[in-house]
Amino acid sequence: MKEHFLIKADENLPLIRRKRISPDIPLTVLDKGDSLTVDLGNHYVGYLSFNMWYVDEYIDAPVTLRIRFFETLGEMELDYSAYSGWLSESWIQEDTVKIDFPGVYTLPRRYAARYVRIEVVHTPKRLSLSDFIFEAVTSADESMLLPYKSDDGELEAIDRVAVNTLKNCMQRVFEDGPKRDRRLWIGDLRLEALANYYTFRDTSLVKRCLYLFAASDRGSLGFLPGYVYENPVFVSGTWHIVDYSMMYVCAVCDYLLHVGDKDTFLELYPLCKELMDSANACLDSDGILKVPEEDMFIDWCPGLKKTAAHFGAYLYTLDNLSAALRSISHPDAHVYSERLIDGRASARRTLFNEERSAFINDRDEGQYSVHAAAWMTLGGVVDGDEARRVMLDVISDKNSVKPFTPYMHHYTVEALFKSGLKDEAVEYIRRIWGGMVSLGADTFYEAYVPGDPLFSPYDDSKVNSMCHAWSCTATYFLRKYGIR
Repeated sequence: MKEHFLIKADENLPLIRRKRISPDIPLTVLDKGDSLTVDLGNHYVGYLSFNMWYVDEYIDAPVTLRIRFFETLGEMELDYSAYSGWLSESWIQEDTVKIDFPGVYTLPRRYAARYVRIEVVHTPKRLSLSDFIFEAVTSADESMLLPYKSDDGELEAIDRVAVNTLKNCMQRVFEDGPKRDRRLWIGDLRLEALANYYTFRDTSLVKRCLYLFAASDRGSLGFLPGYVYENPVFVSGTWHIVDYSMMYVCAVCDYLLHVGDKDTFLELYPLCKELMDSANACLDSDGILKVPEEDMFIDWCPGLKKTAAHFGAYLYTLDNLSAALRSISHPDAHVYSERLIDGRASARRTLFNEERSAFINDRDEGQYSVHAAAWMTLGGVVDGDEARRVMLDVISDKNSVKPFTPYMHHYTVEALFKSGLKDEAVEYIRRIWGGMVSLGADTFYEAYVPGDPLFSPYDDSKVNSMCHAWSCTATYFLRKYGIR
């Protein structure tokens, strides 16, 4: 069965499109210790080449160049001489190369950048650099891009940057970030696919990614790995994330809704059933989903208590799956509808504080978070006026725990729209995605905390991804809800 799914994924290997970017940089003469900065004019993913030539005399020994790639202007100001994060520092986009002979040199590694800084570390003679070419790559077909027009300049800018983010993350798979990780994660896949349905409409890439996860290994609790590798060979990840497994089920349901491919849905449904049965088996005596802390994600927010939010994601998935099955008159639809009814009752009984009209409970040690409110709203535990009050109160409360990533910002905005708070949802988009635009973003970031631009979940912002897949969904909201 896994081999069958791998074959299905290989059938949809995407075409990588290439575009030559030629910055208007005049021939520059450099000596040891000199440097040159190239502005590509936008954020791209691809390969750099340039011409190095001699000036006064032939260069009779190797030239050593240090080449650094930066996704944002702010990254250029960081001190790269020291790194203190817990991710491998090899993700820092820096190459030190020796060039033996004058001529055209192409760096073999793919980079994600807007700015390139080249420093001459060693050279026996003066040299010149010219003819810079950046070969940008993506599997997105820009001729298929649906247009977005607005009289509001900020909204147009948000959409443009979101689309650029998505485009640069569309490679052989929906990569989570072209600078770092460069693999397929479920949380990113689900959000990229939603944005893709309203922009580039590459449904074959979505299908390929769904089959890659279908071929992956299950963890001890019966859940999918949060990520997989597929280049040069297929390898399953080792972190089996329960809420990501549920978002995989949602992505399969989304595919049926947007593509109408019933055959693919039915082929993947047994996996979806297996994942939801595994989740059902993890319900405790109070009917609440209970899994180890290390098997949940939700957000990179430090100190976040996740029980209510995690259970809300489970209810949201039950709702999506039962609706998808009803749409094709599948006999299993009632199974998930009944679990959803029971789960909502359990959440109301155990996780909701009626006196405060808030999701504050012992399971989350009394923590008051946007995460719990948003996911419980999406799970249908509250609705109508009550949902509106819950969402408005938690977002406005200065002491509530707020999201740290555009991943969780997405589900917060979705909860606002579901509650009928359209104006507030648009204002939230302006504050978060518009906030990144105001900082000069060409693509949207992996983590964004207003007022704390250097926040990093990895303890050092030098490895932050400044073009990250899960941040592209502002375009989805603007287009789906007709925000102009």
